[in-house]
Amino acid sequence: MHRTGTHRGLRRLAAAGVAAALALGLAACGDDKDDADSTSSSPSAAASAPAASPPPAAAYPVSITHKLGTTTIKEAPKRIVALGEADQDAALALAVSLTGMVETTPPDGIAPWAKPKLGASKPEIITMGENGAPIEKVLALKPDLILANTDYWIEQEYEKLSKIAPTTAFETGPSQDTWQQVTRQVGKALGKSAEAEKLVTDLEAKITAVGTTYPEVKGKTFALTNAQNAGTIAVLKDKSDGGVKLLNGFGMTFPDSIANLPGAGFAAELSMERLDVLEVDVLLSNYNADADLQKAIEANPQFAKLNVVKRGSYVALDSNDFWALRFATPLSLEYVIEKVMPRISQAAKVPRS
Repeated sequence: MHRTGTHRGLRRLAAAGVAAALALGLAACGDDKDDADSTSSSPSAAASAPAASPPPAAAYPVSITHKLGTTTIKEAPKRIVALGEADQDAALALAVSLTGMVETTPPDGIAPWAKPKLGASKPEIITMGENGAPIEKVLALKPDLILANTDYWIEQEYEKLSKIAPTTAFETGPSQDTWQQVTRQVGKALGKSAEAEKLVTDLEAKITAVGTTYPEVKGKTFALTNAQNAGTIAVLKDKSDGGVKLLNGFGMTFPDSIANLPGAGFAAELSMERLDVLEVDVLLSNYNADADLQKAIEANPQFAKLNVVKRGSYVALDSNDFWALRFATPLSLEYVIEKVMPRISQAAKVPRS
């Protein structure tokens, strides 16, 4: 799902559609992307795009097998375009510069966890459209490698993109590869497999260490919600959802009372009369950057009377917090551990009456 204007929510990306994409992410059963207008690029913009730091030449050629075929990269790429958020975060985490990357968080299209990794480089920001990447814009950037494992539309785009440059794709299914799979694939494509493996190992150790740093979260039940309007609240109920799995990895417990809610899809819409389902140890809620919506829900008597809210075990997440939790990347994981877990820890410390 692309959050921005998607943002996979924001654009996942994409800036204008942040709220829209966010909404789509929870309301739709299999599509978490929102529509975003694509923009054309000028020749001057393409010419000024920064070249990537060249990967080690000795690593090539390399071949990457995925569900859409085999991608062969004959020599070290110099102009790398990333069309998936996890792809670009993995590349940045491996200290590789990008010529182009997808729009994520407003106002500048760059997620707060990615920005520090850019340094002085200024990659072209690509806004994904309702059918995926604007092919002409990608072509204008003259890439010699396209990283697209987590591009939600890669199945529709793969043939066209592969004619521009070697293009990667998912190994399991659309938006289904784990952050470890994406990191290792990107590392191989960039000639940095050893560095990618170390990155995975180090991050997995940090995830495990969360239980030691915040022992109060161990075993605590949680609910992760997203509101689209003042009349209902969507709660994630799929055990395979990225946010659910990550919080499980931190030692928290996903209650069966939520997992067993009726209906297809990864979320269930709760009326204000059914908010009792949210009586958990820690309630995490997102409002799609809509302050008025947040105020309306928090003022609703049915919400305000929840014990989890009254005792202070309720955490209001902003859109970055929410999407960092739901769609883990090598960089967003660090963000969650450093920025979000301290707040969850405080909420978990409050004894449940």
